[in-house]
Amino acid sequence: MNFCAYKFNNLHTKIIVFRWEHFLETTFLEKLILSDKEKMFFLSLSKKRKREFLGIRYVLRYIGMKMNIFYNEKRKPFLFSEGKNISLSHSFEKIAIAISSYQIGIDIEKLRKDNKIVKIKKKFLRKDESIFINPNYEEDYLHIIWGIKESLYKLEGGIFYSFLDHYKVSPFCLKKDYCISCWILKKTYSKKFSAFYRKIEEHYLVYIIDK
Repeated sequence: MNFCAYKFNNLHTKIIVFRWEHFLETTFLEKLILSDKEKMFFLSLSKKRKREFLGIRYVLRYIGMKMNIFYNEKRKPFLFSEGKNISLSHSFEKIAIAISSYQIGIDIEKLRKDNKIVKIKKKFLRKDESIFINPNYEEDYLHIIWGIKESLYKLEGGIFYSFLDHYKVSPFCLKKDYCISCWILKKTYSKKFSAFYRKIEEHYLVYIIDK
């Protein structure tokens, strides 16, 4: 059975989105060989982080890459391999993982029926971003903007917490393979990035590569 929902692969970046079923998790965990230190770390994680912990290792095995995975003080994963960076995201049954020669940030979010993204938009949507949103597709725009800012946050290493003050998204249209300009805003300077998104079933995938 194929659990892969989306694959992107070029010379410097691999992105995989797959469905993480419960039986896949239990089966893979039984086969996974962990050191005592890794077992203790795994048991200390939340349910969501445990799923991501296993998901990273599953994907690395799936694509045939043998790399050691470590975690920094913020429990962000990184690969002990020269010139390789990793980013991951998890939303309900989907896990997205990106491995790149460049710094990369990735996010995946499910279009929820409870309209939660609309309820929390004041926490991340700037006034200059709200003016270009088509009200007929508000949820789509909000998920993409949230995904871009989450990807920028991961790209920057989790330094800036305010999605209102430190991240900005330029006007864009809902169009396949559309490149969206976005910014990390600092006190002394700003830096521009290009974000890409794709709708995968009921999820939005967003990624940013810092070339």
